[in-house]
Amino acid sequence: MPSSAEEVGRDPSIHIWDVESLKTGSVLKGHHQRGICALDFSGDGKKLASVGLDDNHSIVVWDWKKGEKLATTRGHKDKIFVIKWNPLDHSKLVTVGVKHIKFWNQTGGGFTSNRGTMGQVAKLCDMMCVSYGKAQDICFSGGSDGNVFVWQGTTLQKTVKAHDGPVFAMHSLDKGFVTGGKGGVVGLWDDQFERCLKTYQIKRSALAPNTAGVLVKESPSIRAIVLGHGKILVGTNSGEVMEIDKAGPMTILTQGHSEGEVWGLAMHPSKATFATVGDDKTLRMWDMGDGTCKMVNFKLLKQAARCVAFSPDGQALAVGQKDGSFIVINTETFEEILAQHHRKEEICDIQFSPDPGKYLAVASHDNFVDIYSVLKTKRVGTCKGASSYITHIDWDLRGKVIMVNTGAKEQLFFEAPRGKRITLRSAEVEKFGWSSWTCVLGPTCEGIWPPKSDVTDVNASSLADGHLLATADDFGFVKLFEYPVTGKFAKFKKYMGHSAHVTNVRWSQDSSKLVSTGGADTAVIVWKRESMGSIGRGHGESDDSDTDDEEEGYDSDVAREKDIDYTSKIYINPMRAKGGGVKPHLQEKEHEKQQVSRNPPEPPKVKKAEPPSATGGKKRKMTQVTDLQLEFIHGYRGFDARSNLFYINDGADIVFHAAGAGIVQSLTAGTQSFYLKHSDDIICLDVNQHPKFKNVIATGQIGNNPSVHVWDGVTKETLSVIQGGHSKGICSVDFSCTGKNIVTVGLEEEHNVIVWRWQDGSKVASAPGHSQRIFRAEFRPDSDTQFVTVGVKHVKFWSVAGSELIGKRGILTSSEAVGQHKMQTMLSLAFGANNVTYTGAMSGDVYVWQDSSLARVVQKAHTGPVFTMFTTLRDGLIVTGGKEVNSKDNGPVKLWDQEMKRCKAFPLKENGSKADVVKSVCRAKGKILLGTKDNCIVEIAEKTGNVHVLVAGHGEGEVWGLDRHPTASKFITAGYDGTVRLWDLATKSLVAKLDVTAASSVAFSPDGELIAVGLKTGEFLLLSTSGLKLWGKKRDRAGSINDIRFSPSSKILAVGSNDNCVDFYDLTQGPSLSRAGFCKGIASFIINMDFSADSKYIRVCTGAYINQVYCVPEGNLVQDVAVSDKITWASWTSVVGKEVLGIWPKNAENADVNCSHLSHLGNALATGDDFGLVKLFSFPCPDKFSEFKKYTGHSAHVTNVRFLFDDRYLVSTGGDDCW
Repeated sequence: MPSSAEEVGRDPSIHIWDVESLKTGSVLKGHHQRGICALDFSGDGKKLASVGLDDNHSIVVWDWKKGEKLATTRGHKDKIFVIKWNPLDHSKLVTVGVKHIKFWNQTGGGFTSNRGTMGQVAKLCDMMCVSYGKAQDICFSGGSDGNVFVWQGTTLQKTVKAHDGPVFAMHSLDKGFVTGGKGGVVGLWDDQFERCLKTYQIKRSALAPNTAGVLVKESPSIRAIVLGHGKILVGTNSGEVMEIDKAGPMTILTQGHSEGEVWGLAMHPSKATFATVGDDKTLRMWDMGDGTCKMVNFKLLKQAARCVAFSPDGQALAVGQKDGSFIVINTETFEEILAQHHRKEEICDIQFSPDPGKYLAVASHDNFVDIYSVLKTKRVGTCKGASSYITHIDWDLRGKVIMVNTGAKEQLFFEAPRGKRITLRSAEVEKFGWSSWTCVLGPTCEGIWPPKSDVTDVNASSLADGHLLATADDFGFVKLFEYPVTGKFAKFKKYMGHSAHVTNVRWSQDSSKLVSTGGADTAVIVWKRESMGSIGRGHGESDDSDTDDEEEGYDSDVAREKDIDYTSKIYINPMRAKGGGVKPHLQEKEHEKQQVSRNPPEPPKVKKAEPPSATGGKKRKMTQVTDLQLEFIHGYRGFDARSNLFYINDGADIVFHAAGAGIVQSLTAGTQSFYLKHSDDIICLDVNQHPKFKNVIATGQIGNNPSVHVWDGVTKETLSVIQGGHSKGICSVDFSCTGKNIVTVGLEEEHNVIVWRWQDGSKVASAPGHSQRIFRAEFRPDSDTQFVTVGVKHVKFWSVAGSELIGKRGILTSSEAVGQHKMQTMLSLAFGANNVTYTGAMSGDVYVWQDSSLARVVQKAHTGPVFTMFTTLRDGLIVTGGKEVNSKDNGPVKLWDQEMKRCKAFPLKENGSKADVVKSVCRAKGKILLGTKDNCIVEIAEKTGNVHVLVAGHGEGEVWGLDRHPTASKFITAGYDGTVRLWDLATKSLVAKLDVTAASSVAFSPDGELIAVGLKTGEFLLLSTSGLKLWGKKRDRAGSINDIRFSPSSKILAVGSNDNCVDFYDLTQGPSLSRAGFCKGIASFIINMDFSADSKYIRVCTGAYINQVYCVPEGNLVQDVAVSDKITWASWTSVVGKEVLGIWPKNAENADVNCSHLSHLGNALATGDDFGLVKLFSFPCPDKFSEFKKYTGHSAHVTNVRFLFDDRYLVSTGGDDCW
């Protein structure tokens, strides 16, 4: 949920930020001067209106996501208090302010406006607030006279008396309005402002018993109000934010000082409490003991106060005031014990001497420090000699010396109690025991002053544990230094929170927290102290020489990925070997005379299927196929890709890729949606982590001129297409920290690294990356300009310098802590705090780099290569994925602490001898998402280690085998990865899997009880559908079994091979599988086969692009066309024949139509081709280049298609695209 904040300054800016992640969504600046006093989002959230503090109170309308100004105009010569969009018309606005209300209409880059017409209804007054009701032309404004003005269009209709004083705030909801006024009264109104339903008076007696705070002033004026969730949220002019329950009880949520500046701050000597004083004439006591900070007491002062101090026993508080007086009060009763007024100018610092607190030192802008005896309650000495006003004082441990800082940059020392000035040398000052250190001058503080700073720029300091010095300065920073801070311009850590001057800082009594106060922002901020290491550490420059030794041996999985040839995978290369024939659309067609016959009509070309009966014997309906819509992809590319799997949409969905599709899968519903604009295999993916670009995804593909597509994961809209600078493919893509830049790595010989502005597709900088393969490039999580690449014997740290990329190789330092290490092939990346980088090596080690130098090595993080790493930005924990054999206490996924010193391993299965290989990991909300080399996606619960398979796909290699179950929503696939897989369409899940050798064809028996599998070795298997148990096997051929079919009678099994053979096996003889015959004289290798409906004939489609019909089981060729034309076929999978001539495209010279399948009602023919298209034709389609509908999703070759038994779904398989 975005929120916006306005600011005051020379070049004021608007920050739009996410209230949950606190990340910046956009910064808008450049069109206002002095400050921005009013903001409002449009009803659709796309536009933001702002009002400036310049003389014309300019109005600007922004497209805040793009940071662009849409329109601007002069607002009004008098101040505008509020600007409001019409929630029902996003071009209309209203402004109210001093003596005016104005109605605006945005037209293009400007506005038209009309003043409100009062008529005789009421007199014009200052308009303090405005709100719209339900109707488009009705709005309500709150006046300084206590009335609510009801407007229709630009005309005043009536007024309603709402408050005795000005109506400062108003908020509308569907059911009514809530208003807030000067007298601390909140009014709840109906939706027409006709009836006040209830009023609430803000007073101490109405506060809930356990409220976190104390109401400083009865009935404070209300300056902001909002209504929702049964509560009213109120902001008062005395600095409180309160919540009012509609039943009546009021709770203080937070509060602070209300006006002027806050300078006084003091810590209780033994409790987790502190006191503040400010120009709002209040002394406030705060408690931060229970992890929160709340005000527990207060005292109204007669004067504005500038300093405060606790006595050593914590029983008294001394307060220095702006008129030169000071008072001492009892901390329990808050009653005044003492008051003194000896100076004319403000008391700027006040300090009790250390235990037993005999003296009180009071410093003033009169250039004096007065010393008072606490027991005698009178002045006993004065420190004189300062040439300017006093800024700070500190006592020594014995209570006998006072250190004084002045506005003339003097560091002076005085004896107490008389105030005699003494001299201390620099060395003595450092060794001297000081009770406190709040001063800012002297050699021990020299380094806290920034370049070109004035003596007033550092306002306070506070020392903790003798070595950690906190400072407050005029630049809005709280800084931490290592004390003593000798030498100029010391290293520091700085913290922002205050808007301008930070006036004071103090460490708590146990140094666990730091409190700071702000000047004009009147803020009191509590900082929690984290473990403090070294402030900064320098390192040498990178060594760009290339002197590494050759690596000894490569892991087989790394070697396969390193040497993969993507040129052969680009889809323009045909999938099948040439069979020597002429493609059907190029064959000469014989002229046929139209014949008139009185014979009975021709039998149907293909038998129409009767759908099986549903449960209860009811007949199922089978609808004709007229269109297709992609529903689910069983696949994920893991075998040659990495870090390509992420949670999106706050962990509700996951995104990954297979084939040419970007896939978003809902974890709850299990449904998928797709991005289908790529033209070839996607091999890399990244998700933009910046809240401004939520669910923005980048995917890179292979190809001669490969591209990166940036798209919206919710709408699937293409946001940008980036092309140029790479060839063969783009193997890595990563967004920068602001989400505006991406870095890409190419597969060309130079392995170019390019940084782009993805929104406009412009190149920021580029450089050759490395002579060998780069696997991954990632931006540092906190940078738009710094990133790291890893690859073959390669780690490089890059910076964008203008339009150039400067790269530094990692330095392999040698020391006792690090040891001697050679550069390895690095496969993965993760990041830690303070510029730490982790790289996963082929050996299983993780190298830890500080800046660009090796700091240490985590040895054997995995037993095999560390293929992937993921840095959890939320908590800094790191997930690694590698090659590992599963056991009870070990696994290929490990979760590490931020420093990679401790880990928890997650096995994917209980045990096994074969190592699992994890190629991608991601972590969110207690779950780890991982992708494997075998193209499966798995989710692991961190606490329990439970493993849940989300997506299962075939491994590396082509998938040609496909068939559907004859009576159920199931299908079977077989691929070159050596697996046969049974799928259930209803649950979208893998039901069973059997490891065989590389398989090329598969078929169900007509009753669905058996599955036949053809292997590349020439062997074929018969399996039972239940459990995939082996029923029989045989091998009579050496060539790959390209198709395998059961006859409709279930008696014959036809096996077609690459050896130009079709063999028939008699299934009635049982698992012996005796050959009953074979086809003779086949012209080329077999593509596919179809039985006749009566099982007497078989049609064989061959690589010569001809159909041949044979008798079954004799295998004799049927040459009589009159006979073959009258055969009714049980199915149609042939891609040749006069009935399907129209499926061949004009540009098919170098590509094939690989497969087809006719719907069971016989009206629609689906095809798959080498262009990656699934097409739908009407059947028959005898005319060349017939009309069709086309469907994308596969990245390249579509190898097979099948309609399911009831024609409700079509399943397609891909060649080498993991689908």
